[in-house]
Amino acid sequence: MSRIENNREFADFVTLVTARSSSVVIGRPLSWPQSFAKWIRSQLLLILMVVIPGVLGGIYYGYVCADQYISETQFVVRSPNRNSAGLLSGFLQSTGFVRAQDDSYIVTQFIKSRAAVDALVEKDGLKEKLSRPEADFLSRYPLYWSEANGEGLFKHYLDIINIRTDTGSGVTTLSVRAFRAEDAQRLASALVQHAEELINRLNDRARADAIRYAQVEVGDSQVRLSNMQKTLTDFRNRESLVDPTKQSTAALDMIARLSDDLAASKTRLSALDEQAPQSPQGEALRARVTAMERQISEERARIVGNDGSMAPRIAQYEQLLLEREMAAKMLTSATVSLENAKIDAQRQQLYLERIADPNLPDHALYPKRIIAFLMLLAICFAGFWITRFFINQVYEHAAQQ
Repeated sequence: MSRIENNREFADFVTLVTARSSSVVIGRPLSWPQSFAKWIRSQLLLILMVVIPGVLGGIYYGYVCADQYISETQFVVRSPNRNSAGLLSGFLQSTGFVRAQDDSYIVTQFIKSRAAVDALVEKDGLKEKLSRPEADFLSRYPLYWSEANGEGLFKHYLDIINIRTDTGSGVTTLSVRAFRAEDAQRLASALVQHAEELINRLNDRARADAIRYAQVEVGDSQVRLSNMQKTLTDFRNRESLVDPTKQSTAALDMIARLSDDLAASKTRLSALDEQAPQSPQGEALRARVTAMERQISEERARIVGNDGSMAPRIAQYEQLLLEREMAAKMLTSATVSLENAKIDAQRQQLYLERIADPNLPDHALYPKRIIAFLMLLAICFAGFWITRFFINQVYEHAAQQ
C-alpha cells in the first residue's frame, strides 16, 4: 500500500477496513443512522477530547461554578531604629519610623503557615466559610471524593490567599477569596489581626529576653562584688591589718626619720672622734647609732625580706583591691546595660501598620468564566492534535510494514 499522505486518505483507509469487516459493499448507499454512526466513528477522537470536555466545561463555568469574592488589604511592618530606602520608607523615617523588610517576610511566612490555618480554624470558623452552601463541588472544602483532614485544608487555604511584598516600598498586599463577600473581608481582617499578634509576641519576647539577660548580668556582678568584699574582709581579719599599704607607708616614714637621725648621729660621732676622742659622749653616740641601725634593719625586714614581711601582704591586698574595683566597674556597666535594655525595650519595637483595611467586595471577581473556558478549549485542542499526530504516525508505520 502507498504512503498515507493526508487525513482524508487515512479516513478512507479506516472506512475500507470497517466496510470489509462488516461485509458491507462500499458502493451501496448508507442510511441516515449509518451515516451518522460513520461520522461519529471518524470523529470519535475529536468528540472525546474536545467536544465532551468543552460541553462539560461550558456547563460548569456557565451554571455550576460558584462566584468568589476577593477582599484585599495592605500593611507595612515598621521599626523605629532601622535604616531604609524608598519613598514610603523615607516618609515613615521622617515620622520617626522606618520599614522593617526582613520582618515583613516573617509576617508573610506566618500567613502562609499552618499556624495561621490553626488560628483561623479555632477563632474565625475557616472550615465553615470554605463549606458554604453556595460553593460548587469543585471549589468547596472538603471535596466529595477526598477526606476532611488538615493537609487538605492547608492546601485549600493556600489556594484562597495571595500575599506579596513590594521590595521597594516594603508594602505587603494580602488578598483573600471566599464564596461570600463578608467572609472574604472577615478572613482578611482575621489574618492581619493574627499577624499583629505575632508581631506583639515577638516584641514581648525580645523585650523580656533583653531585660532578663541584663538582670542576670547585674545579679552576677552583684554576687561577684559581694564575694570580693567578703574575701577582702577575711584577709584583713586574718592578717590583722586594715590597710597594709598605709601601714607600710608609716613604716617607711619611720625608716626615713631614723635614717635622718642616724645620719645626724654619725656626723656628730665623726666630729666628736676628731675633736675629742676620749670624750664619754662618744660611747653614747656609738650606742645610739648602733640602736638606730638595728631598728632600721628590723623595720626594713618587716616590710621586705621574708615571707612574713609586709611585701607579700601588700601584693595580695592590692590584688584583692584590683579585683574588687573590677567587680564594681562590671556592676556599674551591667546596671547601665539594664537601664538601656529597659529603654530599648520600650523604643525598639515592631509595628504592623495598616495602609488599607480589608474591603467589602460588591461583586465577584472570580472565576473568570470566559477566560477559563477558552483556556480549557485551548488545552483540549492541543491535546487532541498531539494525540491525533501520534495515532497517524502509528497507522502510517503499520501501513509501511
